[in-house]
Amino acid sequence: MQSILRGGNRVLISRSTNVYTNLALERYLAENIKHQPKTRLLLLWRNKPCVVIGRYQNPFIECDIKDLGEKQIDLARRYSGGGTCYHDLGNLNITVLTTREDYNRKKNLQWITSTVNKAFNLTLYVTDRDDIFLDAYKVTGSASRLERLYAYHHFTLLINADLNELRRSLKSNDRRHITSKATSSVPSSVLNLSDRNNSITYEKTIELLIKNFFEWNNEKNTSNYDYIDPLLYYEQIKNFENELKSEKFLHQATPPFVYTIEYKKQKIEMFVTNGIITSIKGDDIIIEKQNLLGKLFHVVYDNIKKINTNSLSK
Repeated sequence: MQSILRGGNRVLISRSTNVYTNLALERYLAENIKHQPKTRLLLLWRNKPCVVIGRYQNPFIECDIKDLGEKQIDLARRYSGGGTCYHDLGNLNITVLTTREDYNRKKNLQWITSTVNKAFNLTLYVTDRDDIFLDAYKVTGSASRLERLYAYHHFTLLINADLNELRRSLKSNDRRHITSKATSSVPSSVLNLSDRNNSITYEKTIELLIKNFFEWNNEKNTSNYDYIDPLLYYEQIKNFENELKSEKFLHQATPPFVYTIEYKKQKIEMFVTNGIITSIKGDDIIIEKQNLLGKLFHVVYDNIKKINTNSLSK
């Protein structure tokens, strides 16, 4: 691991397509790399189908939890803020790691847009929200994590993702039932870059970004990039990966919320803190109140959805 922790302008391309492994690798590199002033590490990675929510989001607002489970699509909460996104092998993830002092979202996004526009004759532009659009269509979102000594900024490029699955996965029927101060995603129409230029592929984009990254940073050593298998460094990243997969991080880290349903014209409000149902209002019609109070919301979620005459209610 020490060889990939050295500083300087470098590119690493992950061979893993596991969202938890890649997020763990990203965090480990950010905390342990020998960051040098005025230099950047570029990490490129992609995942098999999954949904990734921001650090301060509510998964039940952002996606169809039941549908993801049935399709065995992973759900992950990342360490950075921002909104929810869908990943698959047609969606390239890009992370720029620097010192805190050298953190510059606008500069990173301008580099990407100018690089892709010039190579593929497109007209990408950066919005005030630090998203990248092509005409009226979003092709990337953006999020960051800033610490005292380091920072990383990550974003995506929709190259040839399954947009129908993206739309299905990011549709929630529970949004109207939930009141929360959690960060909410801003819906946008999306587009694959390959829909405008069918010569754009994952492989070509990787090659393009590696080449232009070194030009951008005036780096003479243009061979300073490596394809890596994060599993070779499992001992170093396992603590982060285990945390990312944990019930505590994925569900109990959800900001407090109120889940509201109606039965026999009576409103029932369930107050959830740290993922646990702490109190219920309007519960006089619920026979099995004890089966809900004090329970993890996501564990009894199916039971809550089934509240009717033959199950939990009179």
